[in-house]
Amino acid sequence: MRSAIVQQDALKIVDLPDPKPRENELLVKSLVCGICGSDLHCLHHSHELAESSRQIVGTSIVDTDQPILMGHEFVGEVLESRMPESPFKEGDKVVSLPFLLREDGLRMVGFGTPGIPGGFSEHLLVDGRLTMKVPNGLDPDIASLTEPMAVAQHAVNRGEPNQNHVPLVIGCGPIGLAIIAILKMMKIGPIVASDFSKARRELAKKVGADVVVNPAENSPYQSWAEAAATSNGDENGPVSPLFGGDGLKPSLIFECVGVPGLIQNICAGAPFGARVVVVGLCMEKDTMVPAFPILKELDIRFASFYSPEEFGATLHNLAEGNLEASALISDTVSLDGMADAFERLAKPEYDVKILVKPGQ
Repeated sequence: MRSAIVQQDALKIVDLPDPKPRENELLVKSLVCGICGSDLHCLHHSHELAESSRQIVGTSIVDTDQPILMGHEFVGEVLESRMPESPFKEGDKVVSLPFLLREDGLRMVGFGTPGIPGGFSEHLLVDGRLTMKVPNGLDPDIASLTEPMAVAQHAVNRGEPNQNHVPLVIGCGPIGLAIIAILKMMKIGPIVASDFSKARRELAKKVGADVVVNPAENSPYQSWAEAAATSNGDENGPVSPLFGGDGLKPSLIFECVGVPGLIQNICAGAPFGARVVVVGLCMEKDTMVPAFPILKELDIRFASFYSPEEFGATLHNLAEGNLEASALISDTVSLDGMADAFERLAKPEYDVKILVKPGQ
């Protein structure tokens, strides 16, 4: 089979043997797989990714001594099942959480060695216990958004929004835009979104933002305050004698950039009692002044991944049309077009989610 690999910080298309499914696993043909920011990081910073993951979780998620096979936002077609009394048959379209639950430990699909290919290979393995059929004839391109949209759903759930919250989304990259779409589906708003890029601000409007801000020209926090103004005292958020807050709905801020200094920037700009969900994955050291969140009594939370229930709910909402996410897809390419796609996404302006179709 043809497969995209990362080896010595270079992207190559090579021929590899087809993988062999173990018990409870399915062999599937990759129909489409989205390119994630973590794939870009794996290409350009695989050794840093290996070391940082070793420090954080105790083991490296990538083996830099072997070719790395990426792709975890995939939709596949079942070719073979090794599940007892399998609910899947040949030809079924499926999505799966990107993990293999093996007796010798958990394996992550999308960061594996040649024996564990990801969605940028013509064939891959999925764990049948973590796999779901694509319902309602849902287009595979849209179904491939299940994984990144589940990340956004989990981030929103971590924020525990209610109908009074006025969200502020800092950064309108793929995850920021996905969070806006989830908030729109949940009717939480008005939604304020901030990004330096005019194209990203336009996309934010398209997926559901009510107010968009260029932070080079206007303060996102002032724009939020204007959107959050209320004359109904029952809708007030937290109020402080020192910082005020009367006449403002509660604030829910999503940090979706992941660069050093941004958490401190948010702590400085956020209103009293704001709830902050950090979603941007910063892999560098960062600093903050604790007095800001202490005196403002900020509630800072962090989010990553998702639960199987959130993954399933996201697939359902995409299939039922409750969640509109098609605007995130900017292009589709073959394996041979991946190098150009990675270059475009490294300096994104108009591209958000580029899909790879290994069979083309």
